[in-house]
Amino acid sequence: MSVIYHIEYQEDMPMAAVVDKRRDSLSQVAYDQIKTMILQKDLTPGQFINEAQLQALLGLGRTPVREAVLALAQDKLVHIHPRKGIEISRPTLKDIHDIFEIRSLLEPLILHQCFHQVDLQWAVDMRTLLLQHQDDEAGNAGQTAAPLIELDNEFHLKLVDTLHNQYASQLMRSLTEYLNLIRITAWRPSRYQVSNREHIDILNAILERRPEDACRLLSEHIQLSYQEAINTMIHCSF
Repeated sequence: MSVIYHIEYQEDMPMAAVVDKRRDSLSQVAYDQIKTMILQKDLTPGQFINEAQLQALLGLGRTPVREAVLALAQDKLVHIHPRKGIEISRPTLKDIHDIFEIRSLLEPLILHQCFHQVDLQWAVDMRTLLLQHQDDEAGNAGQTAAPLIELDNEFHLKLVDTLHNQYASQLMRSLTEYLNLIRITAWRPSRYQVSNREHIDILNAILERRPEDACRLLSEHIQLSYQEAINTMIHCSF
């Protein structure tokens, strides 16, 4: 993919700063492209690859690729093994348990506490978007499931943001990329549509001002997503 970089140069900007901006741009491009390959399963869970191979795949130099790999490792999408290479992450049962445990404690509590602060216009707009995708045939690959994954992320992040607590929001965002990996690795295609309908039911309860139902439906949704991921991981092999 050809990428054009636009760097706004200012007269008082040192040339070193211009170089840093370009390097940061290239690192972000490398990060985005590698992440896309992971979520589309072009790079598969458990696969090993090295920096030289990534440089060749992306057509980028050593520094942006290395910085991208470090960022991906921070997001737990890859593991770096010295002298062995870069391993594409595969979720473990413990990972799935820990992530969904904190979600089951955090999200319903926030919705209960902030129910009347939920932006109703956002709820209407989100419901409209979800209804547009209710008949999508999402497959295992991130490419075909991408719209539903993005809506899933936005739905849960927005509910947590309603608390206006920077630490809760940061925590939820820190889980997002790994949650995406769990979805494309440990969800059957049918789960995307079921999850989409569950989101619509939660929004209906919010719009109809039924807080107890909304919180119950959210708790059930998180538990069902957890069970789907655990059951799939138990029965699948990479």
